[in-house]
Amino acid sequence: MKGLKICATCLFIAVLICFLFNIDGHAQRTIVVAVDSGDWAPMKMKGAQGELAGFEIDMINAISSEAGFQVKIIEVGWEKIFDDLDQGKCDAIMSSVSITDKRKEKFDFTQPYFSAEQLLVVPKALALSSLKGKTIAAFEATTGAIVLKKSELIEKKFYPVGETQKAFNDLEDGKIDGIICDTPLAINYCFRRDAYLGKFAVASERTVLGKPSEKEEYAMVVKKGNKDTLAVLNKGIKAVQAKDIDAGFKAKWIWW
Repeated sequence: MKGLKICATCLFIAVLICFLFNIDGHAQRTIVVAVDSGDWAPMKMKGAQGELAGFEIDMINAISSEAGFQVKIIEVGWEKIFDDLDQGKCDAIMSSVSITDKRKEKFDFTQPYFSAEQLLVVPKALALSSLKGKTIAAFEATTGAIVLKKSELIEKKFYPVGETQKAFNDLEDGKIDGIICDTPLAINYCFRRDAYLGKFAVASERTVLGKPSEKEEYAMVVKKGNKDTLAVLNKGIKAVQAKDIDAGFKAKWIWW
């Protein structure tokens, strides 16, 4: 009888361990998500104590919580972030990456988590002026840079993604006449940063692009064929959107 009790106890413990591992399988998994090391406010930036903060940082944490996995966030320079993903140094990228046909040739994307467009930020004095022949800037290797390069109406200047602060300081100092950039960045510098309030305006991008900019969708990026990670991330994104968790993050970080 004693032997039967011991066997029954051992069997119960074994079944319990298997059960716990099965119901919490994804929680034991860690997904490494790369974000750009530069300041791309309000999507990602450094807080007062040097901690990572911003819309996408909150989103990553909410997605991992809803999908039931652990997340490790690493910072990688924009110029090598896609190479690191390709080399397996991270599992995914979340860094305001717009879905493009060219990028889809090499990588897989989750469902979108944010819609944006290219906006033109100018000094208030130039808000209603012709910008033909003026110097307009964009950030290297971004969709803003891609569309700006096609313009023949203006002079062009390109900044590394990590130099957003320098670019807007140059705009304030009159060294450039405008910046083409994504919606969140434009809104942040025009309406949410005390140091720049009242100094900038959003002008029509048509004046430098020749036509309105197209809508863009941000999504997380994974290595081509990584269906398992893609499925887990999509599960988290769908849950965050279904519960309107992302709406709270937009109110907190983006809209004014």
